[in-house]
Amino acid sequence: MNQTAPTFPDQHRRAFLRGRLRGREAIRPPWALPEAEFLEKCSRCGDCVTACAEQVLVIGDGGYPEVDFARGGCAMCGDCVERCRAGAFRQGERAIGDAWLHRVTIDSNACMAMKGVVCRTCGDLCGERAIRFQLRVGGAAVPLLDVSACTGCGECIALCPARAIRVDHVQDQSLGGSPDA
Repeated sequence: MNQTAPTFPDQHRRAFLRGRLRGREAIRPPWALPEAEFLEKCSRCGDCVTACAEQVLVIGDGGYPEVDFARGGCAMCGDCVERCRAGAFRQGERAIGDAWLHRVTIDSNACMAMKGVVCRTCGDLCGERAIRFQLRVGGAAVPLLDVSACTGCGECIALCPARAIRVDHVQDQSLGGSPDA
């Protein structure tokens, strides 16, 4: 019997063919294994999606689960991890700050507050107080993002009227990078 390794959909090619030229990386559920391992182990059963009480997990490209922050934020409850029988998630301690290597960034070109319009929606929604506002003389207060306090829950994303907030992959495990805030 000739056994070959299973083939997985090429996510970059798939994104290109769907018109996503910027190569948006899928945001996997919290505590997911690194992408290559996740794609190898995930059975695409959808159990983690149905376990999500917040309904922010959706079936994405190739049938793999993704987080859709347009639906709201992740409560970091861990139900998706508990439901997975395929072993696609890290096991052990589930510290919220270690849920994933994704953090919020604020696009200063799109942010209404950066353009002088009074808006504090993102800061009001941030339970971790990772987004605060700095007062400016003669202008609207501007958001300041404390990367070390951000859990990447995405609660601030869905209700941003300017769609100026996104979640980006953090390359360095130490979270030493500094997003534009």
